Amino acid sequence: MRRDISNRLFIAGLTAVAVCTFMLSSCRDLGDDLISYGQKDYYAFDEAEKNFTNQFKALWMAFNTNYGIWDYEEQHGLNWDQVYTDFLPKFQALDDTTVNKTKVTDEQLKALYRQFIDSLHEGHLVLEIQNLHTGNRFTINPSYNRIVRERKVVLQAEKENITDLNFYSKLPAADLYHAGDYDATSSLLIIAEEMDTVCSRLIRAGKSYVTMVDNAGGPNATNDSLYQAVKNLQVECQAIIDKLDRAKESMNSLKPVVTRYNSLCTQYGIIAAQLKVAMNPIEATMTKDGLNNIVSAVFTGGIAYLRIGDFGLTPYLAQNAPADKKSMTYLYHQAVNRVWDNWFDTIQTLHKNGELGGVIIDVRNNGGGMLSDYQFVLGALLPSGGYASHYLRTKQGTGRLDFAPIIPFTVPTYPDAHAVIQDKPIVVLANSWSFSMSEMTTWGVKSQPNGYFVGTRTWGGLSALVDDPAAYSQTYSGCFGVYNVTPFYAYLPRFVSLFGEDMQILEGVGVTPDKEVALDVNYWTTQQRDNQLEAALDYIHSK
Repeated sequence: MRRDISNRLFIAGLTAVAVCTFMLSSCRDLGDDLISYGQKDYYAFDEAEKNFTNQFKALWMAFNTNYGIWDYEEQHGLNWDQVYTDFLPKFQALDDTTVNKTKVTDEQLKALYRQFIDSLHEGHLVLEIQNLHTGNRFTINPSYNRIVRERKVVLQAEKENITDLNFYSKLPAADLYHAGDYDATSSLLIIAEEMDTVCSRLIRAGKSYVTMVDNAGGPNATNDSLYQAVKNLQVECQAIIDKLDRAKESMNSLKPVVTRYNSLCTQYGIIAAQLKVAMNPIEATMTKDGLNNIVSAVFTGGIAYLRIGDFGLTPYLAQNAPADKKSMTYLYHQAVNRVWDNWFDTIQTLHKNGELGGVIIDVRNNGGGMLSDYQFVLGALLPSGGYASHYLRTKQGTGRLDFAPIIPFTVPTYPDAHAVIQDKPIVVLANSWSFSMSEMTTWGVKSQPNGYFVGTRTWGGLSALVDDPAAYSQTYSGCFGVYNVTPFYAYLPRFVSLFGEDMQILEGVGVTPDKEVALDVNYWTTQQRDNQLEAALDYIHSK
């Protein structure tokens, strides 16, 4: 199957280091001239480094000139000028030594900046602030803070309960919810299993060696250093194993364990070889590819199901496998291709035979990723040549409402010959942790005549990022400041996404389900059954 599709354009949901433009001014009225950080004019931040008042003024002005959705914020009742008036005295008070005689703590400053910035709705926005007294830096994510306030109960439940298909794969074939041909792979599990296997072998081999030395009268001048090193390695390996059960729940929690394991490989590789156990580092691509897991199944009634944890399919489906067939990256590459092929080929075969009941795309707890993946998920069901998904808008000037012309945006669809699924229902499952690219997919399904969205409202971060950092200096949009260098830095999308005929902005709100179904945590934890999945299956069966 040909997959020579290039990976370019936008990357939705993945972080990018970028620079942009703004001018430091202690007065609001002087914000019409911008200094481009594309030319590394760092001196513009000199005044902001002197005190908290200047830092606040500079940050306020940076948002004033670079933030792309002031019209949307006004619709939500935010008066940015009033924010300046209200908060300036609070930051001045931090600098007033007659009132504030002690250093400003990180907690104190973070609380004030959260009050200042938490009303903004841009879903990708992350703000880094430096405490000028302590030198420490902290981050603020307004969208996350607001979602926690608004949806705390459901948010926590959805994050902690990630459904698998074990229960459904064991049902009789005649059962309405039976999941046959259940196939899954996960970089998380592959990494965790590798580390568990190697560490377990080292513990066993080390135990045998220690027992042998002890039985021979204990360590001596010849073997003492090796004996102690083996015992230390056993302790380290057990510590790795103890962390795996919890750590393999997400790549973020697994990465520190991988770092520790890779350090052991460097430190104890020779010792492991003497114990006749191969100990190889985990390849970086296994933790940085943006794809945690992929699952396919066919439910009763010819319903094809696909679940992906993140959008990172393109490096596997559009690129050749690594040359080293013994590497974990190669194994995962082959597994991802197998699972996706099962899903795609099943749809094509069932549709050709008139047996396709429908399709379910599950992007719950999906944090986003590559836009080029669109072609392999919803785009594999749509006509080739791209899908006019929505519109894009960017700023073109220092004024809050200085916008460039709105342009239509087309997402990629699968280029090879394939059946287009227009006559059967396509259901997307999404929730509050469905973010960025997963929301784009959710919107794409919902906007189809045969599309339907089951679950809970998505995160609300649908605007578009750019994979070329230099592009940020070309317009008055995107991030400003320099990460970990300037006294503040804000990470923002370059483009604002507008959806539907009325060109809605959905930042901070997300995509609303056609059928609202909250996850029944008790149903899952006691019976391993998924009421959201069953609602999607019931909808398709009813058609």
